Formats: sequence, C-alpha cells, structure tokens
Amino acid sequence: MRKRRTVDWVDRIISVLSYVTAGWFGMIYCIILYFRKKMPSKFVRYNIFQSIFISLLFFVLSFGFGLLLKFLSYIPFLNYIVASITFQFNRPVFFEYSLIQIFVIGLTLYMSVICLTGRLPRVYWVSKIIDNAVR
Repeated sequence: MRKRRTVDWVDRIISVLSYVTAGWFGMIYCIILYFRKKMPSKFVRYNIFQSIFISLLFFVLSFGFGLLLKFLSYIPFLNYIVASITFQFNRPVFFEYSLIQIFVIGLTLYMSVICLTGRLPRVYWVSKIIDNAVR
C-alpha cells in the first residue's frame, strides 16, 4: 500500500491565496522563502506556478482577442458581427456577471476548493506543463 502524505494547512492556505490573488501572494511568499534560504514544498510550488501560468495565459488571451477584435471591427461588413460577439460575451448573464467572468470565478473557486482539500487541482493541459516545470 502506498503511504499518503498529508499537506500542511499553511501550504493549503498559501496555495488558495495564490490562486485568489492571481499568483502575487505566491510570488511574494517565494521571495520571502528565498531570503530565508528555504524551499517551498512541492505542493506549494505546483500551485504557485499554476496560478501564475493561468493568470499570464488569461492576460495574453484577453489581450490577443481584444486586439484581434479591434482590427476586425474596422472591416466594413465584419464590424457588426464583431460587435455582436463582443456584446454577447460581455453582457451580464447571472447576477451582473458576464460569461467570461463566470468562467474565471468558477475556475478560481474550483482550484481553491481542491487546494483546501489537500489535492492538486488539475486543469486540462496546463497541469501537464506545470508537472514538467516542478519536477
């Protein structure tokens, strides 16, 4: 039988705060540990890297799609379609939140709850990249 290691509550809270603050709390925690000459646990490193990667990925995708939609809005017959698509994704759907905001909040809640249980949150192909980086 395989022995299960439990994850410390401090590591769980640090991981949750890293997801909620889009990786900033995790970066500050890593800097503090660096100056104290300590290494974070594998659980904390995995969650910090994943929160930073997902935040950067979201920023790059938002910026890229925004830029693409801006350029497409100058094309005469596509500007109506682009405006309609942009409106559909940004209009309030549920409690004044848009579809994109609901997705981001849901993903953050999922990762935070899984961290609180002491397990590693898995996000389709992002987790494979983080697994290779943490090893």
